[in-house]
Amino acid sequence: LCHIWLHVVPVKRCPSSDIETNMAVVQKRIEYSGGDVYEGQWSAEGKRQGRGRLKLANGDQYYGQFMNGFFHGLGVLNLADGSKYEGSFELGRYHGFGVYTTTEKTKYEGQFHQGAAKGLGLVTFLDGSNGQPINEGKFEGFELRERCSATSAVQKARTNAASAHSMMSQI
Repeated sequence: LCHIWLHVVPVKRCPSSDIETNMAVVQKRIEYSGGDVYEGQWSAEGKRQGRGRLKLANGDQYYGQFMNGFFHGLGVLNLADGSKYEGSFELGRYHGFGVYTTTEKTKYEGQFHQGAAKGLGLVTFLDGSNGQPINEGKFEGFELRERCSATSAVQKARTNAASAHSMMSQI
C-alpha cells in the first residue's frame, strides 16, 4: 500500500548533468508501505528521473539527481549511522569525485570508482590534521597505496560536494 500525490511540472535543467529532456515530467510524492518516502521527478516510463528526495525507513536519506531509478549525478547521501557522502553518483554508487565523512568525522576527499574510494584523495581527521606522514595520494578502498599530490582531485571533490549540498535546498 502506498499513497501517491502528483502533478506535472516543466523540466528544469540540472547543472552538470545529462539528465535532461524537452518533455514535462511528473512530480510525485510516494509513501511506501515499508515506510520509505520518495518525493521528486519521474520519467514517462515510471522511473525516478531528475531531482528528488528519498527517505528510507532505516533512516538513510538521499537528496539529488536520479536517472532510470538510480542515484545518478550530484547528490548527498546521509546514512542513519551518521556518515555522509556528498558528490557524484553513477548507477546508484559513489563514482567520480566526492567527499565521504565517517561517523567519527574523518573525511576522505577525492576520487571514487563504482562505490569505493579509488584514485587520488586526501584523508583529514577530526582534529583537522592529515596524519604524519600526510595521508594524501592514490587510494584503493580507504587504504593509501602511494603518496603523491592529490590537490586537483581534492578540489574537484570539494566542488562536487558543495554543488550537491547546495542542490538540496532546491529539491
